[in-house]
Amino acid sequence: MIQMHRKEGAPVRRRIITCLIAGWILLLSSCAPYDSFNNQSADEHAPLEPPVITLRYASYLLDMAQAGRTYYKAIEEFEALHPTIRIETDFIQNAYYTAGIKARLLGGEKLDVFDTWSPSLFAEFLRLGDAIYLDLTDSSFLQDFLPSSLEPVTIGNRIYGVPEVMHSDGLIYNKQLMDELGLETPHTWEEFLALCAALKAAGIIPIALDSEWWVPQFIFGSILTSNGADSVWTANLENGKISASDPLFLDAMTKTKQLVDLGYVPDNWLSLKHEQSKDLMGKGKAAMMAAGTWDIPSIVERNSEMDIGFMIVPGDEQAVPNINIGTYRVINSNTSYPEQAKQFVAFMNGKINQEKLALGALAVPSVKGVEVNHPIIEKIAAVVTREDAMIFWPHTVSTETLQVKILEGVNQYLTGAELEDALAFIQEAIDHAREGH
Repeated sequence: MIQMHRKEGAPVRRRIITCLIAGWILLLSSCAPYDSFNNQSADEHAPLEPPVITLRYASYLLDMAQAGRTYYKAIEEFEALHPTIRIETDFIQNAYYTAGIKARLLGGEKLDVFDTWSPSLFAEFLRLGDAIYLDLTDSSFLQDFLPSSLEPVTIGNRIYGVPEVMHSDGLIYNKQLMDELGLETPHTWEEFLALCAALKAAGIIPIALDSEWWVPQFIFGSILTSNGADSVWTANLENGKISASDPLFLDAMTKTKQLVDLGYVPDNWLSLKHEQSKDLMGKGKAAMMAAGTWDIPSIVERNSEMDIGFMIVPGDEQAVPNINIGTYRVINSNTSYPEQAKQFVAFMNGKINQEKLALGALAVPSVKGVEVNHPIIEKIAAVVTREDAMIFWPHTVSTETLQVKILEGVNQYLTGAELEDALAFIQEAIDHAREGH
C-alpha cells in the first residue's frame, strides 16, 4: 500500500513544482523594470532623425586668401545653424571657371549653387538653356537688396541671382602724392591729360598699366561708361544697329591708345604683370593704377601708410561712376533641394556676411542699411551709390565670350595693330555672335 501511494504521489508533486516554476516566472516578469520591458516598443515609436542632405557649391572665390577665409567661415556657421545641411565646396580656378561650370551643367553633374562674376558671364551660362537658373523672384530675402544691384540678373521681371558686394572700375590713386603736387581729381578728358602730364614732368609714372589681357578695360570701359554707353547702346552694337566704328567706341579706343603713345604708362608695360603694377603703386613710383577697387587691399598690404583714392576715367565732358557687382550667386534649376539652396544663398549673401566681406575686400555691400565704418569703403560707396552710376560697360555685353573677343581687339590696337584691322576683328566677333556662331 505504501508503494502504491508513492507512485500516485509523484505526478502530483511534479504538477505542483511545475505550477510553482510558472508562477515564479510570471512574478519575475511582472517585477522587471518598466524601461527594460518597453525598450523595444519605445524604439519602434521613436521619431526618426531628419536626413542630412548635401549641397554642392562651386565657386572661383574659394582660394582667395582673405576673402576665401571669410567664405569658408561662413559655410561653417551655416552648417552649425542648419545641422541637416552639409555644403560640399567645389573650387574652380578663374581661368577654367566658365568651361568648368558648363561641363558640370551639361554633363548632369551634381551642382546646386554656383557663382558668376559678371552679368555677361550670367548671360553666357543662360545660353545653355532658358531654365538653367532657379527663379528666386518670390524669395522674401531679396527685399533686403538695393534694387539697382538686382537689375543685371532680372529677366522679364523675374529675378534669377543674388548680388554680393559691389566694386567699381577705373583708377586707384595715391591721394597724398596728388595733394603734395597740388593736383586735383579730373572731371574731363582734357583735365585728365593735364594731370598725367604734370605727373610725368615730376618724374612719376602717371598710370601703372600692365600686359594682363583684362587690364586695359579698366580704362577703355570706364571711358565708354563716362561717355554714355549703357545697356541700350550695347544692345544696338550687338544687333547691328550701330557698328564697332561708332563714335563712342572709336573714341574710347583712341583715348586709351593716346595714354600709351604719350608715355603715360610704364615704358615696359607689355612685360609687366598685374602684381608688378601693384608694386609700382606701393613703392610710390606710379601715381595711379588701372584696376578695380578689389585691388585696393593688395595696395594697402604693400603700403599701409598710403592715403588711397579712387577715380573714374573721364570722358570728354564728365566722369560717370560705374558699378561692378563682384559676384552673383545663383541656384541650378535642377537642384533636388531648392528650399535648402535658397537658405544657403540667403545666408551667404545676407547682411551679416556682406559686412564681413566688405571689410575683408574693402567693398560696398549690396544690402540695404548696412553700415561699414571704413574710410576707403566710404570713398567707394560714394561712387557706386550715386544715382547716375551705371553698370560697368564691358559687363553689359551679352556674353563673356563676346566680351573677351572685344577686349582682344582693343589689346591688338594698343600693342601695334592698325585701328582699322582691330575694328574689323571686333566687328567680325560681334557679327558671329549675332549669327549664332
